[in-house]
Amino acid sequence: MTASDYIKNQPHLQGKILTPNSFSALAEYPPLSYSKSAAESSTKAAVKPSTATTNTKPLCYTKPQKQHLVTTQFTIPINLPQLKSFISRVFYEDSLWPTDNVTKNQSFYGYILVDSQSVEITHYDNSKNPNHINYSTCKILQICSTQDLGLIHHHTTKDFSTPGYHIKGYTYIDYKNAFFRTFYIRPYDHSWFISFDQNCAKTIPGWFNEWWYWLGPSDPIYPEQVVKTFYPFYKKHIPEQPVGPLNKIFFHIDMGITWILSWHFTLALALQDMPYSLLREFRVKWWEKYNIERCSLDGIQKYFQTLNQAKKAIQLVSKSIPLHNPNQQPQSNPNPRTSKRTPSSPTKKFKTFIAEVLAQFSDDEESRQDDTQEDDNTQPDDPYGGPLGQDPFEL
Repeated sequence: MTASDYIKNQPHLQGKILTPNSFSALAEYPPLSYSKSAAESSTKAAVKPSTATTNTKPLCYTKPQKQHLVTTQFTIPINLPQLKSFISRVFYEDSLWPTDNVTKNQSFYGYILVDSQSVEITHYDNSKNPNHINYSTCKILQICSTQDLGLIHHHTTKDFSTPGYHIKGYTYIDYKNAFFRTFYIRPYDHSWFISFDQNCAKTIPGWFNEWWYWLGPSDPIYPEQVVKTFYPFYKKHIPEQPVGPLNKIFFHIDMGITWILSWHFTLALALQDMPYSLLREFRVKWWEKYNIERCSLDGIQKYFQTLNQAKKAIQLVSKSIPLHNPNQQPQSNPNPRTSKRTPSSPTKKFKTFIAEVLAQFSDDEESRQDDTQEDDNTQPDDPYGGPLGQDPFEL
C-alpha cells in the first residue's frame, strides 16, 4: 500500500473531524467517579488491578510512567464536562498533542511512516459509521536513521516519494514524531495491535528506546514462562546489549511477539507545588491468541539453528565465488577442450539450501500473518479493537 492509498482508503484521515465523542467511555461512569479518581491520585494512592477479572484472559496493564502534556489552572479535582472543555481548548481534534502547526496532524504523520515504508497500518472502521475507527493494526517494518532516509541533518527536508499530499515533505524530526503521534488516534476506546516484521533491521536508532519506554509492552503482561524461562534462554543466544530495551526489542522481532496498546488522558498532581497536570497514560495487554510455542525453548532453539545454518551456507557460497582484480587475470588455456568446466555441484547444493531456508522463514511469516488476519476478522465491529477483546476499564 502506498502513502496515497493509505489516505484514500481512510475517509476519516482526509481532513475530516472525527465525529465520535472521545470521552464516551467515561460517560458511562457516575459524574463523581472522575473527581474521586483525581483526588486519589493527588494523595499518590496505588492503583491496583481489579480482582474481578478472571485469570483466563490477559489483563490490561496501566504503565506507571505518564507523559506530562500541559500544566492546567486547576487546583482542585474537576468533573468530566470541565475536563472535556479544557481538552477541546488545548488540542485540535486531529492533533491530540501540544502543537502550533495544525497542518501536521494525524494523517500527516501516518503518511510519513507509510511513505517511508516504515510500517504497515490498517484501520478497521465501524460498518455503521465509516468515520469511526474500531481498532487498528500496525506492523513495524523498519526504523530508519537519517542515512537510511538520505538525510544529512535532522532539519533537512525530504520530499514524499508518493505525490498527492498537500505538504511537500518532512524532516527527520517529523519522522521521529510520527512514530509517536500516529498512535494517538482516540483515547479510552481505541486499541492498537502492534508487531514487528521478522525482517526488521536491528540497527535501532537511540530515540526508539524512548518509544519502547512509552508504547512498548511491560513485563507484567507476559505469561510467567516467557519472563522466567523463554526470554532468559533467548538472551543466551545473542550478544549482550549495553541498553536494556534492545534485547527485549530483538526478542519481539525474532519471535514475532505482538501486544495491544491503548491510551487515555488523566489529571493528576505531577509537579511539586504546581496545579494539576494533564497527563497521557498508556495501557498494554498481551495478545491471547499469540502462538506461544514460537517463543518456547524448542521454538527459540529451532530459530537459531536455522539462522546459523543459513549463515554457514552463505559463507560457503561466498567463498566459492572467485575474486577477480586487475592484477589477477586468468591465464588462457591453449587447449580449448580442457578449458570447459562443468558447473560446481556443491555450489548448486548451497544455493538450493539457501532457497529452502528462505522459504522456511517465508512460511513462518505467512503463518503469522494468517493468524493475525483471522483474529482481526472475527469481530469487525468490536469497539474495543478485536484483539483487545476487553474494555480498558475492566480492571
